[in-house]
This record gives sequence, C-alpha cells and structure tokens, in this order.
Amino acid sequence: MTIKVPKATCLLCKSKYTGTGMTKHLQSCLPKNLENQRKQQKFKSQPFFHILVKGFYSPGYWLHLKVSSNSKLEELDQFLRDIWLECCGHLSAFSYRRNELKMGRKLKDVLSIRMELLYEYDFGSTTELLVKVLAEYDGPIEQNKPVEILARNEAPEIPCDECGKAPAVQICTECQWSGSGWLCETCAKNHECGGEMMLPVVNSPRTGVCGYTG
Repeated sequence: MTIKVPKATCLLCKSKYTGTGMTKHLQSCLPKNLENQRKQQKFKSQPFFHILVKGFYSPGYWLHLKVSSNSKLEELDQFLRDIWLECCGHLSAFSYRRNELKMGRKLKDVLSIRMELLYEYDFGSTTELLVKVLAEYDGPIEQNKPVEILARNEAPEIPCDECGKAPAVQICTECQWSGSGWLCETCAKNHECGGEMMLPVVNSPRTGVCGYTG
C-alpha cells in the first residue's frame, strides 16, 4: 500500500512543509510571528509552550500547538478530544514515565522543554498519542483560547484495498483486524461485510476505531 501524504500548511505564514519540515520551520517562524504580534500589541503577553502531538503508532497524524502555560492538562485533554478523539465519552490520561498526572495540574507545573508525555484515550480500544514539548516562549495569548493550532497534518491519501486505485473513504471494522478494510466509495457499496460495519476515513489517529466518525 502506497500512502500519499500531502504537505501541511503553517497557519502563521501559509508556507507548506512535510511533517519533519514543519517542525524545523516553526522553530524560526514562530519567534518571528511573536515579534510582529508584540509590535501590534493585540493581546496580553503570557508564557506558553510549543507542543507537538502525534499518533504514537501512527505518526503521520500530528498537531503543532501553542498552549498557555497557565492552562491545565484537562484543557489540553478536552482540545484533543474535540479535534481528534471523542466518540463515546471514554476515560483518558496523561502519564510521564508510567506515572499518571492529575488533570487539574497546570502545564507550567508539569512540563519542561524536551519532555515527552504519553496520552491515552479509551482504555479498551486505546488511541495513544505522544506529547512532546519543543519550546517555551513568552508572547501574546488570545483571551479564552488557551490552545491554538499552529499547523496540522493534511489527511493522508490511502488507496482502496480492493481496487487499489481510488482513495479509501470507508473502513470495514471487521476486515481491519486482518490488516485490510480500507475501501473506496464504489467498493464499500459492494463489500460483503455490509454497511453497518463501516466507519468513515477521517484525519485522525483514531480513524476506524470504536465509533469514531470525526
């Protein structure tokens, strides 16, 4: 299976990069953007972390985030649920070196540069994420918006497992256990497992899991 991964867009300057390229790009683009914002004095300056979140087993799904140091882990948890994970109200947890962290703790009391956390959503059909702190800055933070997206991966184009030509738009949750089940619109209609076994292909590391539909 050949998966095509389009370049993603930096939301600060609209330039396009691969996943690795985006990490390098933001190391220079983010400080420049902060300096411009300081000159405009739009928002109050506060400490924040530049955080990379990616699928632990599917690193092609990733988010670069600007997160207020004064926000709590539960706010980051809710953001990840809203954008990538929430399906049935499952439990979740952040942990560091196998020690679970309390959701009520502020990021400034937990995180440091180069620190890596494991995040787990749903302890049955678990989706695991790696949370990595890339840098810490002092800059403008928009009020009531503790988490902002700096860049996000574009949805990978995954070919249909049956015809091998058209992009997959549905996943058969039964066939997925045997390493297949990615189906284009035409093949999904004729698939032997039936429509009740299908979930939509979405831009998330939880695609095809539990009842997640995006």
